[in-house]
Amino acid sequence: MKPGRFARCITRAVQGALLAVALLVLAMRPAAAVQSPACTASPKNTAISIPSVSIAPGASNGKIGQPSPPVTVSIDCLQAYAGTPNYYDNFTLQTGQLAPLDLTTTPPGGSGILLQTNVPGIDVWLTSAPTQASSGNNGPNGTLGWAIGTVQCNYGGFQLNCSPNPISTSFTAQLVKTGPVSPGTINSLKILQFFDTDNVPPPPNFWGNTLYYSGASLAYGTLTLNPVTVSMSTCNVTAVSSNKDVILPTIATNALPGVGSVAGRTPFTIQYSCPVGWSLYLTMSTARPATATGVILSAATCTQGTSASNIGIQVLQNNLQPVQFDVAQPLGNSPNGLLTLNYYAQYYATGSPTGPGPVCGTGTFTMSYQ
Repeated sequence: MKPGRFARCITRAVQGALLAVALLVLAMRPAAAVQSPACTASPKNTAISIPSVSIAPGASNGKIGQPSPPVTVSIDCLQAYAGTPNYYDNFTLQTGQLAPLDLTTTPPGGSGILLQTNVPGIDVWLTSAPTQASSGNNGPNGTLGWAIGTVQCNYGGFQLNCSPNPISTSFTAQLVKTGPVSPGTINSLKILQFFDTDNVPPPPNFWGNTLYYSGASLAYGTLTLNPVTVSMSTCNVTAVSSNKDVILPTIATNALPGVGSVAGRTPFTIQYSCPVGWSLYLTMSTARPATATGVILSAATCTQGTSASNIGIQVLQNNLQPVQFDVAQPLGNSPNGLLTLNYYAQYYATGSPTGPGPVCGTGTFTMSYQ
């Protein structure tokens, strides 16, 4: 298109003065005003994927989970320029039609933009490079968005030239906790679309055949967020520990000669699986506590028959100190892998004399974490 027009201009330039005056009048015609031509995005539809995230109870506000792998979109304006009658064009590449913004929360580090999601307490933090995402009115036709860059095009040396072209932008997304979280799935979200505005710089096309553009192009590409699962982290007791039977050895009643005497000490373990680095606490309780610390009174009747008289079961910590019921015991931070807690159980004489029979009791342990 442009070579043909250029050749006609050369021909007309060597004609007589009268024709030159006529052409000069033509150059003063009002320029047409139309919508900017659309550049081309590759890929046209780009999806960004954030890994599923599990949030610890009491987690602070801020970044959570891992960021998405970066995705790159390239925008080429050579064909858009080829379709214009102009010998000079500047294409300003823009993002627009942004998803709803969270303008009340500052993005991490003060850069990028935060987008609202359908999951309470969770935003999507979007960043881009080399031009950072922002929420100013620099999108198409002065709407929310930002300018990615400018492609300068001209016709010289009998060929079309655009530089820099194409322009590539990478995008990364990560979840941000902004308040109390309700677990759920973040729905697919249309993050933004791509537009351009063709600004025609001087000098204009020869003999006044320049087209000026009154508004941004139609959207020619879309960036979309794939659904993301948000769950709450928890500690899980292993199957063998959830309903644990601790079997003490059979002893003679004379092994417990007086109140407070003990016998038959037997080790047992409780295992948990927790996220690494949590501060853990374990609380033991029983519906039948004795006066002595850590002692569970035997039930009136066990499955084997009437319980032994004046005999209970004492629970000891790993340091052989009696467990204090209903008191949270700090365990430190959870390790990488299974957390194994060591305890002991033993017979305890709660009175005198002791009598023969089975001894049975139930304790409950509760893990808390933050």
